[in-house]
Amino acid sequence: MNLHVFLYFFRLHQSSGGAERMICTLANALIARGMEVHLVSLDASNETDCFYSLSPQIRWHRLGNGTTFQDKIQRTLRLASLLKREKASAFIGFVMSGDKTIYAAAKLARTPIIAAERNGPSIYWLRYSFLQRAISFTLLHLAHRIMVQLPGYARRYPKSLHKKILAIPNPVSRADTLAQPNQPGPNGKYTLLTVSRLDSTQKRLDILINAFARIADLHPEWQLRIVGDGPEQKKLDLLIRELGVTESVTLEPAVSDIFSVYQESHLFVLPSLWEGFPNALAEAMAHGLPAVGFSDAEGVSDLISHGAGWLAPGSDDVVSLADTLSHAMSDHLARAKNGTIAAERMLNFDSTKIIDQWVSMLDKLSQDQRK
Repeated sequence: MNLHVFLYFFRLHQSSGGAERMICTLANALIARGMEVHLVSLDASNETDCFYSLSPQIRWHRLGNGTTFQDKIQRTLRLASLLKREKASAFIGFVMSGDKTIYAAAKLARTPIIAAERNGPSIYWLRYSFLQRAISFTLLHLAHRIMVQLPGYARRYPKSLHKKILAIPNPVSRADTLAQPNQPGPNGKYTLLTVSRLDSTQKRLDILINAFARIADLHPEWQLRIVGDGPEQKKLDLLIRELGVTESVTLEPAVSDIFSVYQESHLFVLPSLWEGFPNALAEAMAHGLPAVGFSDAEGVSDLISHGAGWLAPGSDDVVSLADTLSHAMSDHLARAKNGTIAAERMLNFDSTKIIDQWVSMLDKLSQDQRK
């Protein structure tokens, strides 16, 4: 049976985040498996530039981002009509726990809902009020499946949701060329890399810059390279100047092909407060880069553990991060060893195997709906 799959994320126009990359990757992969795939977003009709490449066979429906009550009603009815007309087999919503209109449209169309959670469940306690958390968990009861990215996440959801939860990690492509963590670049320098959205709530690059500034004089052969876009760019530029590290810290815009940047680097760092399955971290590790993150950061610590890098104690301690980075930057042999372990661990998330799991889940859901 030819499945008609709808994939939703609230914004795709010129947006370069991890969830956006994953939804585009999955859409392209499902097209390659012979499915009919639609993308749905709240972009305006004239916002047509997707940061990541999409198969021309994918149909992208932009529903608009009006915020009035009338806008939301019209959007709900339009989406419900679209799902009915296209005989949607499944509606996969990325980060949709609070999108009431999206749930309503899928329910009106009687389309099975798959809630694809892109954050670790700690976000519900770190960022949500009691009421917001209760609403989100209530809405999740409307889903037929709840996709999480790591098996350990299920236990942090209400027990009433456990039977709906299935863990499928993000796919991680194998690297054609591995980094050389113990060998300096052509300029004799080593690169500490982070690839991240520039925000101070989750990613907290201000903590990283402060930590690096504490140890920059101890490691003059090292430079910090930050690649990404986001609302905190001006603030971070100012912080770099205030700390006097303009010669050793660079901010660069996001690029769609990041693989050569991984290959040129020697150590990866992600100072996030929480993650789901951090794409940039996984891709860096697949390229043989050992990594540094905080031990209390969900998602980050799950990937880095078991010898793939170093975990700084806590979740937001500048001194702890600085000390851990300094240790990793000093030990060339350990970086090479841990980088090898990192690349081997990422083979567990081979793209073909992960997409197979998505296809199997969609096939089973379709069979269950026909019973």
